[in-house]
Amino acid sequence: MSLIDKLRWNREKRKSEMQQISVDFQWGYEKKGDPGDLEQLKHFKLFKYGHSRKALNLIKQTQNNIQHQIFDYEYVISTGNSSALFRQTVYFANSRSLTLPQFYQKPENFLEKLLAFLGMEDIDFEKFPEYSDKYHLKGEYESVIRYYFSPDILYLLSNQYKLSMEGMHFYFILYQHKKVIPGTQLASFKNLGMMLTELFLARSSEATKLLEGEWNGG
Repeated sequence: MSLIDKLRWNREKRKSEMQQISVDFQWGYEKKGDPGDLEQLKHFKLFKYGHSRKALNLIKQTQNNIQHQIFDYEYVISTGNSSALFRQTVYFANSRSLTLPQFYQKPENFLEKLLAFLGMEDIDFEKFPEYSDKYHLKGEYESVIRYYFSPDILYLLSNQYKLSMEGMHFYFILYQHKKVIPGTQLASFKNLGMMLTELFLARSSEATKLLEGEWNGG
């Protein structure tokens, strides 16, 4: 079997798997994502890599004015005469009730630990050393990001590993970089994404009330 044939076979296998999962979740299924959805995410770091970007095997549901999506995202990076295809499974939440600051979280490697030790950019949480040891978190408005990363969120993430997350305004994404989540793990991945979304929504609601109180002189 050629590499191209194997790739096609894997695509068909994944398509069938995601179609069945959409039935199990009672979510809708689309073979290809709407280019407009990717356009919404163009400012996220993940969606700036490479070229030939595609969202495949999209399953989605709208509940309580929150649109939840899970899809396989792929892109190509070309160097000289060679090209490499990278794929990862992404959870995407879209809600007008989210008011997230722009942030980027990824697993922290040795170099980033060293740079953080030397005082370079990294947002750590003294009361959550497990989280700070595992993850590199950055964003322009540190104090706002610290507020949105509630103790519940930090505790939840302290017990997870190798997760990347990005947030901005109404949008939140969760993924493991260059990793397609197996079908047997997608229910857990979905539940984690939805749980984090609910926690960020709770923090967004609190922030809105605080701002309204200040605006009204409270």
